[in-house]
Amino acid sequence: MDIYRHSPCRLLAGVFVAASLVGGSAHAADRKGAVQHPAPSMPAVAQPALVFDIAPLPVTTGQVTQYILTASGQVSGLLLADGTQVFCTHELGDSLPGIVRPGEQVTVAGLKGVGRPIVRAYAVTGPRGQRIADVRSATAVAPSDSPSIGPDVPVDGTILAPLYDMQGKVQGVIMRDHSVIYVGETNAARLAAWLRPGATLHAIGIGVAGERGTAINAREIGPDISQAIHIEPADAPPPGAFPGSSGYDVIPGGSTAE
Repeated sequence: MDIYRHSPCRLLAGVFVAASLVGGSAHAADRKGAVQHPAPSMPAVAQPALVFDIAPLPVTTGQVTQYILTASGQVSGLLLADGTQVFCTHELGDSLPGIVRPGEQVTVAGLKGVGRPIVRAYAVTGPRGQRIADVRSATAVAPSDSPSIGPDVPVDGTILAPLYDMQGKVQGVIMRDHSVIYVGETNAARLAAWLRPGATLHAIGIGVAGERGTAINAREIGPDISQAIHIEPADAPPPGAFPGSSGYDVIPGGSTAE
């Protein structure tokens, strides 16, 4: 009688054990399959094919110290550990953070400055083999950086080096803390005594301060806050009537309609 009374219970327990074994095997198989899937890799930067052969261009290699930002936060180039400033087009600047970061090695194919530690980049290769190149046609219109819009950002510290532009003209300074201060070509020439490497500098102006760095268009500048003077920001609009005002369409020296 005991045999017939307990057999259904033993049968049911056996079913539960078998089910748990099957479920455990399936779960283990799922975990094993999940481990076998490779991790997604960083997508390559897609670019059109090159039109010109850039192989004959001089090659510059070095370690990236920082991005060179515009006052609106766009990447306009790189500063290398040996002091070389690498400048590139707007399109290349947008792609640079995707292939190289500060502290990594970079290879640049481009024209070297004469008497200036600058390189006009036409192709940049990062440490993981990703490469970007300037494929813009010669007749394409170069996009201009929009005027800086944002909060006032103060910068205080010691000057590392003059800041050049792609034509080799001094536009401001790079600080030892990696901040970039723009003053414009005219102000840079007028304030040259204040903008020497090793000098202390205070500046304030509209710009950006974030993960990629700090950059401002200086509105006030001086050896310290007590000696700061007002200057026209590098991106200030030219003098004259504002667009939309009654005098905007008036040409100086021209005849006006009655």
